[in-house]
Amino acid sequence: MRKTVVSILGALLLLAAPKTSAQISNIDGVWSFGGGFTMQSLSGESADKAKALGFESMPGFYFGVALDYPFSSIEGLTVEPGLNIVHYGKSFTFGNSSEKKNKSYHCNYINVPVNLKYTFPTNSSGFGLSVFTGPRLNLGVGGNSFSTGNTYPSIRPIDAQWGIGLGVTIADAIVARVGYDFGLTKCLKDNKDIGYDGEIAYRNSLTIGVSFLFK
Repeated sequence: MRKTVVSILGALLLLAAPKTSAQISNIDGVWSFGGGFTMQSLSGESADKAKALGFESMPGFYFGVALDYPFSSIEGLTVEPGLNIVHYGKSFTFGNSSEKKNKSYHCNYINVPVNLKYTFPTNSSGFGLSVFTGPRLNLGVGGNSFSTGNTYPSIRPIDAQWGIGLGVTIADAIVARVGYDFGLTKCLKDNKDIGYDGEIAYRNSLTIGVSFLFK
């Protein structure tokens, strides 16, 4: 899977003729700051097993910054690295009717996305439509979802995803975005106390948010 992702990204970058150093020095990137809603979910052959123990879809929020930089001679093609703080949290009830248990899951991430982005040309000043895709690295920085328990599953604090998304720019100042990140690496920790040993599941994320542009 890793080789496939690297190959796709490399092919996309080869489509863009790089700018000369003189061209780059005359162009400033566009900074944005924003945030919004996010939802974490699991997929893969062991996802249902984790959900049965309470690890279901988990809502959250994110905020962060990004730099949209025109690195290519192709009009509208940019690279957009970013840095986000993400929090997920939810309380669950699991177990059978005679042994119901309550568990509150929460986790925090530093999320580092790197998007290859294309903005379609439009005739309307201040309006833009863009699509983007690229890898994400997630670093867990706190939360009991990373701690191995005796009765519940836990997730790895470091994982990688591949994201796709759509953005709409309004008045050349606000961008509404929606995206989905697909898990690339296994996210469940091994825990033999609850029968988790080499289980395969991936962590996916839906994001819906708004960013404000600063030129």
